[in-house]
Amino acid sequence: MRFAAVEANLLAELTPPLAVTGLRLPLRSWALELARRWNSGSYSLFVLHGNIFDVFPVQEGPEVAFVSLKTFLARRIFAARSYLLFYDIGDGLTFGSADMQKRFFQWLEIYDEVENTNYHVQGPPRDFIKLAPLLRRFFLRVSEEANQGVTLIVDFAEKIVPSSADAYSSQDERVALVTMLKWAASPEMRRRDVGVLLVTEAATELNADVLQNPHVAQIKLELPDLEDRLQFLQSGSVKVMAESKPVTDWSDLSLEELANQLSGLNLLRIQHLLAEAVRNDSRITPEYVAMTKKRLIEEYCQGLVRFKNPKPGLTLDAVATHASAKKKLRDLAWLIKNNKRDVLERGVLLPGRVGVGKSFLVDCFASECGLPVMELAEFRSKWVGDTELQQVRILMTIRALGPVIVVVDEADAVFGSRDSGGDDSGVSLRVFAAFAAHIGDASLRGRELWVAMTSRPDLLAIDMKRQGRFGLSVPLFPAQNADEVAELFTVVAKVKKVQLAGVVMAFIKEKLGSRPLTGSDVESIVIRAKENAVLAKRDDDVQLADLEEAIDSFIDPLDPNLLALQELAAVLSCSDRRYLPERFQNADRAQLTELLNRLKLTLGRR
Repeated sequence: MRFAAVEANLLAELTPPLAVTGLRLPLRSWALELARRWNSGSYSLFVLHGNIFDVFPVQEGPEVAFVSLKTFLARRIFAARSYLLFYDIGDGLTFGSADMQKRFFQWLEIYDEVENTNYHVQGPPRDFIKLAPLLRRFFLRVSEEANQGVTLIVDFAEKIVPSSADAYSSQDERVALVTMLKWAASPEMRRRDVGVLLVTEAATELNADVLQNPHVAQIKLELPDLEDRLQFLQSGSVKVMAESKPVTDWSDLSLEELANQLSGLNLLRIQHLLAEAVRNDSRITPEYVAMTKKRLIEEYCQGLVRFKNPKPGLTLDAVATHASAKKKLRDLAWLIKNNKRDVLERGVLLPGRVGVGKSFLVDCFASECGLPVMELAEFRSKWVGDTELQQVRILMTIRALGPVIVVVDEADAVFGSRDSGGDDSGVSLRVFAAFAAHIGDASLRGRELWVAMTSRPDLLAIDMKRQGRFGLSVPLFPAQNADEVAELFTVVAKVKKVQLAGVVMAFIKEKLGSRPLTGSDVESIVIRAKENAVLAKRDDDVQLADLEEAIDSFIDPLDPNLLALQELAAVLSCSDRRYLPERFQNADRAQLTELLNRLKLTLGRR
């Protein structure tokens, strides 16, 4: 039998998710996929990647216990195997039971007699290169006997066949790679029920030849879903931690509510969250869950993501100008709040020259939606493998966390492009491909809303700007007329608690009405004017002379050609002419493109 350990498990689809079949829990998600692909007899090499450091459920009498992946595989998936072996470069070769080890050493004694070695006394070699030929002999010898299925589980497989170009691979890494590929392609191993599992957190850390080989099956372990989280919260592990006290004694939330709010965390971190509260006599409240969950996710992603808390009372009404953008974002907020998420965009692109208020607009939009906001930081690392590992963690967390708004500033730099893989062994290319695949996943519509901000949308790869990714582009522009300039001053002065008299506002409209000012420009002028008033011992009483002096001394240090380039790039990226200022709505795009290219040449930029 190909997969004796799961003889009844393929009936799991017909069984209620939390029911117990005999003494076994039915397999779900990745474990069920592994069972099916193993039973097909089409593969002898499997790659398990993703949430590998979590805990997983097994039945222990009437209770459900949660154990490590290694223990789960041994007790639940491969419990009936004649031989279950484990290998990593730290511990070398270990065994699923003492009896398996005893029988292996009996075979090893025969091997020593034939090969004139002494492994049955000194133990099998720890070095994988020396161990692999011995293992192959063992696999094929013992599998000749009836029902003698063999499974080898290799932990930290990326340390044996790491992702690297052939030119930079050591001889041992090349030998190990060839060994893995030969095992994957071996018809004898498939026919004789021999399988090898490579376990790694990020599949991209393995050599690409392994991942691209058609004889290799990849199984991804996602973060737990709602059902998994509820099962864990109802398990004996949580009862023991809470000393069998009723849930109402230590939590303001029911287990069902807790399971819903703990999305984005694996079960191990949920255990940490609960234990930290219960064992310190702190009650679990919605506020505690939100605060601790954000901290745990930021730790898991090593500080490369940051949560922005929606601010009560902050809405898009706090944003000056940008009328078209505010209207569209209000429509999106209404769809989110009314659960019409099947018609939401996957991504929104907010291009615009520096200082137009992109970040503040997104903060106001997120607060109006009431959704958590996760902001991506620069996650690229100079260390080999770190960049892709961090990207895997971030995307896996985002997938499990939804509904969520994901904000990406300087999107052209974060996402990269298809053309940037030459100088870094293809890391940038792989990062771009992973982002493009994730953001384009239609199954995540309504669960994730990506908002990308950039002052150079022309540098954003065309693959990202297509429909289904960032097809909705809503550009932002400086003030376009005197009324908008006055609106900017009114809003900024209110925030800075400055009173602007009527004569001051009249001066602003007359002297500054024709200037394309941004929110950051106006903020700088208002603060300088307030500084003048404070120095004159008038505190918040900003007079016309204070403002005149601030305006006369104000110099915009930014290159006007660069600002013009950024504005043209925003115009050309726009997906709907209604979002454009009137002067651009019917402009000839060919002429704008030609002007943009001339500005690039002038500035010596791409």
